[in-house]
Amino acid sequence: MRKILSILFALVLVVSLGLVTAAPVLADGTVIYVPGDYPTIQEAVDAASDGDTIRVAAGEYAAFLVLEKQNIRIISTEGATVTGANSTSINRGSIEDAWLMAVVKDSESICIDGISFDGTAITGKQAVVGIAYIDSTGSIVNLSVENIIGTEVGAGVAIIGVPEGEAEVPTVEMKGCAVSNNTIGIYVCDDSIVEAHFNNIVNNTGFGVVNDGVEPVDARYNWWGTALGPFHSTNPTGAGNPVSDNVIIDPWTASQVVTETVEGNGFVNARVEADTEVWVTGTATVTVTKSTSNPGGDPPAGIVALGRYIDVYVPDTSQVTEIEIRLYYTDDDVGNISKELQQYLRLRWWNGTEWKRYSVGGVNTDSTDGYSGYMWARITADTEPRLVDLTGTWNEDFWEGPSDIGCGCFIATAAYGTDTAQGLDILREFRDTVLLPNSLGAKFVSFYYRTSPPIAGFISRHEVVRTAVRVGFVDPIVNILNRTHHLWSDRGS
Repeated sequence: MRKILSILFALVLVVSLGLVTAAPVLADGTVIYVPGDYPTIQEAVDAASDGDTIRVAAGEYAAFLVLEKQNIRIISTEGATVTGANSTSINRGSIEDAWLMAVVKDSESICIDGISFDGTAITGKQAVVGIAYIDSTGSIVNLSVENIIGTEVGAGVAIIGVPEGEAEVPTVEMKGCAVSNNTIGIYVCDDSIVEAHFNNIVNNTGFGVVNDGVEPVDARYNWWGTALGPFHSTNPTGAGNPVSDNVIIDPWTASQVVTETVEGNGFVNARVEADTEVWVTGTATVTVTKSTSNPGGDPPAGIVALGRYIDVYVPDTSQVTEIEIRLYYTDDDVGNISKELQQYLRLRWWNGTEWKRYSVGGVNTDSTDGYSGYMWARITADTEPRLVDLTGTWNEDFWEGPSDIGCGCFIATAAYGTDTAQGLDILREFRDTVLLPNSLGAKFVSFYYRTSPPIAGFISRHEVVRTAVRVGFVDPIVNILNRTHHLWSDRGS
């Protein structure tokens, strides 16, 4: 029973409080439609001004160049694919002349979002690049770059910075992208800052990432086709694409990254990859993946984490009113505990300092599709965490975390009928301040955790018993602790 309860105390969910920087916030501008307003992406780019958004419909398109522009977003959610390329002189790093499918040059805050790049039709060229950012800043998000193969060099994405020593070093971010079946996945040269997170970098025939530049490439939290991560001398057991020196790879994700756009309500199904669903009320692009390790600190006293850490990242929540995260579990996950005890499972999130319970959350113990049930957490503009907390800037401490059985105060939780009752706070504080620091008190807490869940289960099913326990037992203890708070509260300081 002890082993079962220790596992029960903490299934874990991790939800990123913005593990990558969101796409640039664009100024209000014109929406340009392709092929509505212009037949090609290039013509739309040429006509675009600061703050404009170019929306590209489904279809095949020729290559395009963004030159000396700023704050422009080129986006498709309908299956637009670039299949053509133009010959361009680069003469930077190891690339001289190359066939390029999309070039962003001498520009600021250019976002390419949701457009696929397929180099199948341009194989056989000496040098081929899918997307090239040259002396430019911006982001590459939610798209695929594949089959970029040259007879000498082929790179899915090439980030070419400024010559070393210049005042401003450009930054380019990649997230939610599939970079596969290229000679090199991502190639970086000269002085630039590259952050690539939550991408699937797999099946590239040469390297996943090559860095010939000055700054290290931040390639943490990517999927390399295996939970062993990419191959490098620092990770000799890695079975994924190799990476060059000066590339930060650890930690990587433990599952394939799922990135999908939900329009007008729906859900992202990442059960296969991460035992997770994300339900969206509104429209949003959602990225889901699983981490290989605990990205935060130790769980609270009395809570034992199972070790499942899931990241959910939503770069733009402006068109969302609610997001619900569901983490599914099996009997094996929770030690074959009874349905009666599964009602106490909860999700937690990492706020940068501690694992906290979601302000709105619970568990559904109905079996479905081989799962015993799922824990859920609901996020709105007014909950803790808030919707906006899913979009922030990179901070490896900002993850979400372990679930537990209520607050550890099982009988009191059952008596109140909720795990957020105000009376539980004083009980939890007394446990952490007085009992746990004392060896005898810690033994009592351990004994209580082992024996109280079945009692709590009985109490929760009988309204008369629940009222009697609350009025005759729990409330008097809470009142005593409140009145004597000044006598014992300083012990923990």
